[in-house]
Amino acid sequence: MHTIEKLTLQQKNRFDLLGYLSFPGLFANEIADIRAEFDRVFRESADQIMPWEHVVHHNLPRQIMPMITEKSAMLNSLAHSEKISSIIADLVGEPFRLLGSDGNIYDCGTRWHTDLTGLPYNCRNVKVIFYFDEMRAGNDAFRIIPGSHHHTDQFAKKLKRLVKTPEETIGLSITEVPCEEIPTVPGDVVVFDARAWHAVPYVGNRRHMMSFLYVDKDYQGPATSEDYQ
Repeated sequence: MHTIEKLTLQQKNRFDLLGYLSFPGLFANEIADIRAEFDRVFRESADQIMPWEHVVHHNLPRQIMPMITEKSAMLNSLAHSEKISSIIADLVGEPFRLLGSDGNIYDCGTRWHTDLTGLPYNCRNVKVIFYFDEMRAGNDAFRIIPGSHHHTDQFAKKLKRLVKTPEETIGLSITEVPCEEIPTVPGDVVVFDARAWHAVPYVGNRRHMMSFLYVDKDYQGPATSEDYQ
């Protein structure tokens, strides 16, 4: 079984500086069971699926299962597992809080955006994502702009103003914006700061993804069922 030790100082510095980390194969042994439970929740709680079409997704369909951990003891246990908790504790300290979770089926991509809905800009946080399909470099891999979570920087402020519609504002397509691509296979985990600008191109595939959002001890806001951008 793949285990994880305490994060190194270099990993913690990398997250602070760049806003993301990836953990290839962290749940490789468990991913088939996790996917089966994800599918079960979508099947048995179909009446709770939230259909969503938004400009962030180019007004194409997305299905959201809000607060998915509340619908499954297994997924709730996963969200509080030692593998994940040790990462969150090293990045934001203890105690921390699971603020929200969701399951998603995308028939769409996403434009450049942050996941700050319901969060203040100064909130220390970590978002954990599982993709249940292979996400390929140069194709549909998760993309993130390193350092864009430093929201008080002039660069981050300019991104907020210009990168949502880069074709119009800077003459670049979504896939031409300089970024880090993080290809993944099922069982990999990506963690990032919700303030970071990220995007996923749409290549006609149906993507299945689950996310958990954690905040540090200083978060004072109410519990929320996640960002729906």
